[in-house]
Amino acid sequence: MAPPDAVADREEQVLQADAVAAQEQRRQRRYLAKGLLRSPTFMTGLIIVLFWIVMALFSRSLTQDPNVVNAFATLKAPSAAHWFGTDDLGRDVFARTLAGARTVLIIAPLATLLCLLAGGIIGLVAGFYRGLVDEIIMRLVDVLLSLPVIITAILILSLLGKSIPIVIIVVGALFTPVVSRTIRSAAIGEREREYVMAARLRGERSAFIMAREILPNITQPIIVEGTIRLGYAVFTAATLAFLGFGLPPGSPDWGLTISAERGFVAIASWTVLFPAAALASLVVAVNLITDGLTRVFSR
Repeated sequence: MAPPDAVADREEQVLQADAVAAQEQRRQRRYLAKGLLRSPTFMTGLIIVLFWIVMALFSRSLTQDPNVVNAFATLKAPSAAHWFGTDDLGRDVFARTLAGARTVLIIAPLATLLCLLAGGIIGLVAGFYRGLVDEIIMRLVDVLLSLPVIITAILILSLLGKSIPIVIIVVGALFTPVVSRTIRSAAIGEREREYVMAARLRGERSAFIMAREILPNITQPIIVEGTIRLGYAVFTAATLAFLGFGLPPGSPDWGLTISAERGFVAIASWTVLFPAAALASLVVAVNLITDGLTRVFSR
């Protein structure tokens, strides 16, 4: 049995090491925050995304009702009265474009959080245990990765229904395999580090080591992967809406609007142009954020 003084010295060393590690983490976070604030790419993408978030939350108090029909003002070109013109039912395209951000900014972030949670658990387990567990999980992941996302989503939604919660679950589940592979690779790189070996020697449980030791040290690849999946989720949600999966007809959702108005593109291009431009701006903004994060994290 170790002498009491030796035990006390060891505990003091551990506390000092923890304090140094915490101080280093705070310094690293400050460095990353300054790098992101100085990144034009990241800040441009962030401003655009924040703009659409504000529009999704407050568009109805800033513009007229996007669902108001005016039979005497159908397919009117952009003007002072209607900045983006009107559609085939006389509804204001400007109001509908701003309100259309609401659906995609509900589906895409929640689906991304779902795939990060599920993919994180699967990737951590596979990367930590390796061996037979890793082989079984990765073979199942490979099978799921071979499935085309949109076609698989359409088949599942045709069976389960077209509600927004179902769309969120389906999109999140379809992106889970690729997230799990990314997190598995990051976990494999950390599992043999000294701090993990020390936790094992202390007799810590596997779940504790994965959650408290490995996970905090792979947050950067998780954040980057999350922004990448967010961009894909935005596009997938809009595609499914375009194909009729999601909100009921008449909703101002961008994908649904593009689908409903595509027949008028030759005579009233603004009915499709502005929702399509809004969708493109959001996807590009998310990609700019991803690029900015990647550059700062790689320094």
